[in-house]
Amino acid sequence: MAFKLTVTFLLLASLALASCRSAPRIVGGEQASAHEFPYQISLQWVFNEPGKETMHFCGGSLLDEYHVLTAGHCKTSYSEKGYIEVVAAEHDTSVTEGSEQRRMVASFIVHEDYDGEVGPNDIAIIRVTEQFNLNDKVATVQLPKALEEFEGEAMLSGWGSISTTPFPDYPDVLRKASLPLVNYKECSRMYGPYSPVTETNICAGTTDGSKSACSADSGGPLVKQQGDQNVQVGVVSWGAVPCGQPNRPTVFVSVPHFIDWIEEQRRQ
Repeated sequence: MAFKLTVTFLLLASLALASCRSAPRIVGGEQASAHEFPYQISLQWVFNEPGKETMHFCGGSLLDEYHVLTAGHCKTSYSEKGYIEVVAAEHDTSVTEGSEQRRMVASFIVHEDYDGEVGPNDIAIIRVTEQFNLNDKVATVQLPKALEEFEGEAMLSGWGSISTTPFPDYPDVLRKASLPLVNYKECSRMYGPYSPVTETNICAGTTDGSKSACSADSGGPLVKQQGDQNVQVGVVSWGAVPCGQPNRPTVFVSVPHFIDWIEEQRRQ
């Protein structure tokens, strides 16, 4: 897939293989309080080899006791013997705090129209083998109405790189950033006529590039606070490299465009 643009596009999964453990943060964000976002999920790669530590590589959000929403491109592998663990109540990836709930993947269903590259339909549902136990540290996110529109600011949370260079920088604790939403037409204008932004995307980020998602934020939730409900409006999909460039907002899958598909997968 070729684009006549000077900017490089990156699916925002983890690039932290050299360290064998990702401990990422959002560009321009701040540290979240412990379990501030109880719907936040960490997808971690277990290398299952001596001397190699488990690595966070993508985010997700808890829809119910068995289902997690994430990005389609997060269905990946990093080693022959390894496997994915789906982790709830994670906060500091460098320590075991005792509240974490780790589950194995029963099925990882990627949208049938996602082609594996930077582009539309980058969404997936994970079903875990054993249900999560809901408590004050593990809770579900609210889905929006089909085709519901949002404006203002929304909260991004994740373990994505803080680096504004091509080389990621990964600390350990969950980060957060409040990002202004950018509608499809404006986002498409910013990226230009050859970009893969479509009407099923929603964008968010500051025009000066001071706040954005980055590598290892992939699959994570963009959430709008509505009263006492946390409504998920987006799933981190892709962005420009280096992260945090002016007029290059992060591109998310627009959750309201995929409500029917999400509910169909949850019924299976």
